[in-house]
Amino acid sequence: MSLLETPIGTISKDEHDRWSTLLHYLKPIAHLLTDETVSEIMVNRYDRVYVERSGQLINVDSAFKSESSLQQLITQIANALRQKFDSDNPILDARFPNGARLCCSHPSVSPAGATMTIRCKTDKNLSLPDLVSYGALTDEMCAFLKERIEARDTLIVSGGTSSGKTTLLRACAEYIDKKERVITAEDTLELKLDEIIPCSIAHEAPKRLSNSGENISLASLIKMVLRERPDRVWVGEIRDAAAADAFLQMSNTGHSGGATSIHSNGPEDTLRRIQYMLASAGMVSYELARHQVTSGVQLLVHCERHPIHGRKVTDICTVENEVVKRVFYFDKLKGRHVVDM
Repeated sequence: MSLLETPIGTISKDEHDRWSTLLHYLKPIAHLLTDETVSEIMVNRYDRVYVERSGQLINVDSAFKSESSLQQLITQIANALRQKFDSDNPILDARFPNGARLCCSHPSVSPAGATMTIRCKTDKNLSLPDLVSYGALTDEMCAFLKERIEARDTLIVSGGTSSGKTTLLRACAEYIDKKERVITAEDTLELKLDEIIPCSIAHEAPKRLSNSGENISLASLIKMVLRERPDRVWVGEIRDAAAADAFLQMSNTGHSGGATSIHSNGPEDTLRRIQYMLASAGMVSYELARHQVTSGVQLLVHCERHPIHGRKVTDICTVENEVVKRVFYFDKLKGRHVVDM
């Protein structure tokens, strides 16, 4: 899939023209964007570029001519998205039409120069059996997840950056009844469940204002989705209290079978992180926040990207009567998954 091909439908001629103008600026790394073995491109500085291949960081012989040429590229990307990139707007989160994600920083926040990190879009969507064959989980874990998805458990997948959270969510979505209507809400489109579920809608919260001047946020999308007659609502990564609250309000008001992801260090840390988000925003007390999570969520799954073991599903926990119970975990010393029932 080329940079300008979109997996979610056609783009307008105006959008195509806006994106086409930046292809010239992309030339120093264009060959990396089309390399199917590259999962991530990291421009640490205009003359220092790394890629990730098979989980390994590799310094590649690619570079921009100058700091100015790198900044010109990022500015062109911002223009294509009708956003700003300058010292007052020093962070740019974006998505290429083909689904690749990027995060850029301005020298005002990265003094050594502008930076760019691109999460490349892979055309292959992995199933749970695929992940079993790669050793990310076992057949028994796969069967357990299938059973819980079909039973309409509400799921939170946690993990660090590039640990496989979205890949796992997409793989689990294969077990949703194809007669259901599934609606997604994300900051940046990644789930693309329309490729899996016939009756589905994808929503994205762009970093721009609505006609009323109100910011279109993930939380506002979740609230809107509930008016669209969903059988399930799957939410992209939760990063703030408003989105966490909207997801939990949905989960605690009769909307089962939902799912989302979050950055955390493990299942229990997931609960604490959401508790902290809600309590620090003054929405509820720290103690009540835990009740909100454990009463609305039935399944916690954690993913890790380990330097020795690679990407693994390290924990699968159920939440029963507001108590977290570990069912499977990955024993790092023995290098294998263990049943903990």
